[in-house]
Amino acid sequence: MASKQWHIEINKARFNKLRTEERFWQLVALSRAVNALRFVQVALLGHEHDDNSLRATRTRYNSFFFNCALLYEALLLVERLGKNYRDFLEFEKLRQLLKDSVATELRNSSLARLRNQLTFHFLEGEIGAQLAKPDLVPRFASGQGEANADVYYELGDACALGAFAGPSLEEPAALEKRIAEATDLALRFMDSAEEFIVAVLKAEGWEGVGA
Repeated sequence: MASKQWHIEINKARFNKLRTEERFWQLVALSRAVNALRFVQVALLGHEHDDNSLRATRTRYNSFFFNCALLYEALLLVERLGKNYRDFLEFEKLRQLLKDSVATELRNSSLARLRNQLTFHFLEGEIGAQLAKPDLVPRFASGQGEANADVYYELGDACALGAFAGPSLEEPAALEKRIAEATDLALRFMDSAEEFIVAVLKAEGWEGVGA
């Protein structure tokens, strides 16, 4: 039996007031960030039992790349949220992410570089810098059959991974640790963001319908 659908709603008069307030715009923007992060993570579910196909490999890499780029943008939004929510108790977990030493290091290096160079933008200069690195496999693409969906341009993603990794690319253990840290940071962000969103909605008078 399918789960029952539910909604969170508010009366029209109250909504008409909220829709003019910057603090509410920020809350909606935060929910947009959570939607985007959830999308790139859920994309992995279609391949959770597939370790070898080209589609699964392409999805895993690109889910991670977009996860990192979106996380970078989301943390910038959290900085701006302080203007209107700094006294809100549930905002503290989000604020602490900005002070986290791992988050700070990732934001200033891997996340920014990947976001700016080869995820939201495709800069040939960064490709050139990555191609100059030794030990790249001289393989441009792989495919299976004749469907475009089964073509994977491996070299491009190898360059994106290099942009994320920096010097750690040459140290597998260090790269694995950095990937795990970025993934964990995204999960912590989403948990904290949703806890904050729910608290604000309750405080503003939104109510569950059909739950």
